[in-house]
Amino acid sequence: MNKPLQTGTFPEVQVKKVSMEELYPLMEEILSSGGSFSLTVTGSSMFPFILGGRDQVTLSPVDRPLKKLDLPLYRRRNGQFVLHRIVRVEKDGSYTCCGDHQWELERGLQEDQMIALATAYVRKGKHLTNRNILYRIYRVLWTRIIPLRPYLFHILDKWRNRKILVFRKNRHGKTQ
Repeated sequence: MNKPLQTGTFPEVQVKKVSMEELYPLMEEILSSGGSFSLTVTGSSMFPFILGGRDQVTLSPVDRPLKKLDLPLYRRRNGQFVLHRIVRVEKDGSYTCCGDHQWELERGLQEDQMIALATAYVRKGKHLTNRNILYRIYRVLWTRIIPLRPYLFHILDKWRNRKILVFRKNRHGKTQ
């Protein structure tokens, strides 16, 4: 007679926010040994694709020359860690990057600043990789409209604000 599977209790998981500066030595050790590293993203520079505090990325070692549309984790010369998309590989081998929620280009990034490459994502609870066809279409189209982003974001902000006002009612049931 088969025994039913016993369910045990799992120890409580404690979550601790750690700065990238603190995390970097461990991440560097894992990546240098060929491993991958997953973390929850903070910030809003990669919205609408990645939302800080909600979505995760898996970072893998940079084992090939980076190319346009790749999403590397790099370190600025001031020490800040950034996850932005490559929008151009320059003739001199440097990279130009831009966050998906930005329109100003960051030029002159060098190979030695590149730490890891984002290869998988958990977005809104769904797993996807760089091979996902919808993600591939998104990143091509979204990169092409960089000059239009300021106008698009302005329109979206106005629409969101208008939508909020339409649904916000005062205590007498009237729309404000």
